[in-house]
Amino acid sequence: MKQMEITYEVERQCRDLIQRTCSAMDKLDFETYLAACHEDYDYAIRAYSPEIRRDMTWLGKNLSSMKTLLDMIPKQNRDRTPLTRHFSIVSIARDTETGDVLVRSALQVYRNTLDGGEVSVYAVGAYIDRIVLADGGARLKGREVRLETRSLGNGSHVPF
Repeated sequence: MKQMEITYEVERQCRDLIQRTCSAMDKLDFETYLAACHEDYDYAIRAYSPEIRRDMTWLGKNLSSMKTLLDMIPKQNRDRTPLTRHFSIVSIARDTETGDVLVRSALQVYRNTLDGGEVSVYAVGAYIDRIVLADGGARLKGREVRLETRSLGNGSHVPF
């Protein structure tokens, strides 16, 4: 993959997109999240298992199946403890063959008790995002959530 220079404007668009998707998921605003996704969107949550010495894919979705998953969440009997996503961009590069922007961000997910009394770190990992820049703005074409945390208790129905 050849890389080309990243301008401030490209970095800003990517940062704004990642922030918008995190904020939308924090608020359970799935329409806003899906609107930020490209038609070729691909999503996965993965973690490496030292026991089996390979990656585990915990969730894999395209745009259509992600929409179906998110449509079902309000109907689920689930833990409603809010999650808050925090990211920090680590690297950003542009693929000259596709024009996509590849962004790697450190990710921390915090779990906030419903009464607001206690906050704990729920998961740590990285976002590996593929972003398309077009006239309509930045759109998320792919997101791999690479978790370091493998013990999530009951888990969450809401993707990271």
